[in-house]
Amino acid sequence: MKTTILPENDIELHNAFQAIVSNGNFNSCITDIAELIYNDNLNPDSFKEVLENHDIEKPQDIKENLLDLLINYIKIVLDDHAITDVEKKNVGLLKLLFKIKEGDFYKYRYYEIGDILRRQFKLLYEDNDISKEEAIYKVELQDFFDLSYDQFDLLKENEIRRALSEGADIKDLNTGRIPKQ
Repeated sequence: MKTTILPENDIELHNAFQAIVSNGNFNSCITDIAELIYNDNLNPDSFKEVLENHDIEKPQDIKENLLDLLINYIKIVLDDHAITDVEKKNVGLLKLLFKIKEGDFYKYRYYEIGDILRRQFKLLYEDNDISKEEAIYKVELQDFFDLSYDQFDLLKENEIRRALSEGADIKDLNTGRIPKQ
């Protein structure tokens, strides 16, 4: 019987949650959830058990803490400036289990995701050109945080302005959602 909803023996996931657990920045409930992930034991029943052990009725009662846990994982995922299919799936499964809805990141953690995205945009727009792969990466970033087109556009605006002020051609920046062909 599978003990986790996430891929078992995922070394990158394991290492990410080892770092998160050892960092000690979370309350005991979130730490217990992170340890479930680290130990390949996260499933709906084990998650519910942790919530019950901490007298929490539903995930929505600790939504902001769960968002912080996800943000920490996403930061680690983005360290290599690439998002694998496994990482996308992991984030999606965690959002589903944690009952994170579209708009929650933007509503509750606007400044944190803004900082993460600004760092990513700075790297993307550094050479004043967006390749097809980088355009796809931008879409993946938008999807990670469940941002609408307008929300995402607002967050990337400053880096586009910087690149333009340094002489970039607007056609090379792929300011829209559809990658250049």
